[in-house]
Amino acid sequence: MATLSLKYLKRSVFALGTMVLLYLLAALAGSIIPVNQQWRSPDNGIELFIETNGLHTGIVMPIQSDVHDWSNLIRPEHLSDPTRYGSHILIGWGHEGVYRNTQHWKDLRIKDAASATFGSRETLIHIYHLKYPQDYPHYRRSFEVREDEYRKLVAAILPRFALDASGQPEPSEGYGTGDLFYKSQGHYSAFYTCNNWTSDVLNQAGIRTALWSPFQGGVMRWFPETR
Repeated sequence: MATLSLKYLKRSVFALGTMVLLYLLAALAGSIIPVNQQWRSPDNGIELFIETNGLHTGIVMPIQSDVHDWSNLIRPEHLSDPTRYGSHILIGWGHEGVYRNTQHWKDLRIKDAASATFGSRETLIHIYHLKYPQDYPHYRRSFEVREDEYRKLVAAILPRFALDASGQPEPSEGYGTGDLFYKSQGHYSAFYTCNNWTSDVLNQAGIRTALWSPFQGGVMRWFPETR
């Protein structure tokens, strides 16, 4: 009986290892295959930034521009300290349990990791308020987009906000006085991660990015060093 149990354990470990390896190989392949391959950043467009903390990516955008005004949705009074309301926002999307409970990766809980891996509709939008754009401890790359591309990017982001019965967003406390979570829509899993979301938004705007990138490196590789 013990020999049989050991045999099944070895098979299970081998199967799990094979799935992880296939996933990593698919992520590598997806990250080096571009979509919107002919896209180039214009010389005089709307300046945006791609930012990563080494695990998550997000997009830095001006709160106000000729194309879109985010202050109609993301307002100073949502913050506990409205003076932290900035000129730009860093916006990302992800799994609620991981976002709320894992400011640092040493805090990651097994049940949150399992939920994020196998799939959950409990998702949040995370927004940091920034001054133009202030020094930040994360790695950042700048690029510019055309007005029609920015409109498409905004249009890809807006439906992720879950609105209440009166059509208003639902903010909640973030990690500090300069960031917030907003209730969101969408399904998070190992096959559609926070980095897939960033890449998907860029793709919908017609901007060159990876075909499929669950990891941050596959997003960042398509943007030049900050000018």
